[in-house]
Amino acid sequence: MANRTEQIGVNHIGEIAARNNWMFRPQPIDDIGIDAHMEFTEATGESKQLLALQIKSGASWFSEKKDDCIIFREINERQYNYWTMNSLPCIVVLYNPDDDMCIWQKLTTETIERTKNGKGKGFFVKVPQDQVFLNDVSNEQLLSFTNLPQHITNYNFLLSQKKFMQIIRAGGEIKLHALEWVNKSSGKGETELIVDDGEKVQKFIYPYWFPYTPYTKVFPRLFPWATFSADEEFFADEDETLWRELHCYYDEEDKEWLVAGDSFEEFQTKLNPMRSINHSGEVAEYMMVLGLNDLGKAFLNVDDFVSQNLPYAGTRPKEESDI
Repeated sequence: MANRTEQIGVNHIGEIAARNNWMFRPQPIDDIGIDAHMEFTEATGESKQLLALQIKSGASWFSEKKDDCIIFREINERQYNYWTMNSLPCIVVLYNPDDDMCIWQKLTTETIERTKNGKGKGFFVKVPQDQVFLNDVSNEQLLSFTNLPQHITNYNFLLSQKKFMQIIRAGGEIKLHALEWVNKSSGKGETELIVDDGEKVQKFIYPYWFPYTPYTKVFPRLFPWATFSADEEFFADEDETLWRELHCYYDEEDKEWLVAGDSFEEFQTKLNPMRSINHSGEVAEYMMVLGLNDLGKAFLNVDDFVSQNLPYAGTRPKEESDI
């Protein structure tokens, strides 16, 4: 019965994968803890992601719950080492045939916890009950899941935006336009880059939400290589209205505005460069011009260096005792 239940789970998860354009390959030979591989390829045939799955099927795996999570146990030291040191990203998928609940979690050193407050011999994983296998959100997460070291992941993150840095360095212009739904903790909004490389203008959309984080904190994390300055033309009317309120008064006799404080140019320089226009207290609209900060400049310098064919790149220092 257990084998039949397990097979039901493998078949069900394979069907979900197929509906979402993932190739699903069961691994029929018993091993340390991989029941299937799942691969996503581009239309060109290029592989974009390859995952290893540990699949557990049956209502019994859902018996222990805590903090809106299912507790997945029965993990030993060998499995822990195998999953966390595997060259492929590994996940566990739990399927309950009784109610069709199918949820997942990454198998990493961060998600796999040791029992008895870190002093036990066993391990467990908290699998969020709302982390549905291959819905839109989890599909996006799994496509970006990697076992690469953090410094490589961070470098690849910067590498993915190198094109924008190079356009700015070459004299092009990049603007960040965003709409933030300020009254929603979901982080809902719209974010895009308007890129002018001198020959054409293109838009690049960022189809993500940023829950519980103000966009003024999102932007420096999303573009850590950039400086941000307000698009003065975009904010001109809004800035002028505020300037008149704070630094001018209206002469009824001469029917004109008179300056009683800073000039408009001085006033603009004192405004927050990461400001927005408030639309009815519901939406904040940003329009900023991106520049290169020290990180962006340094990254391009390093990238220029590592992209060269260096004649002595294979040399390595040796301790005197090794010679």
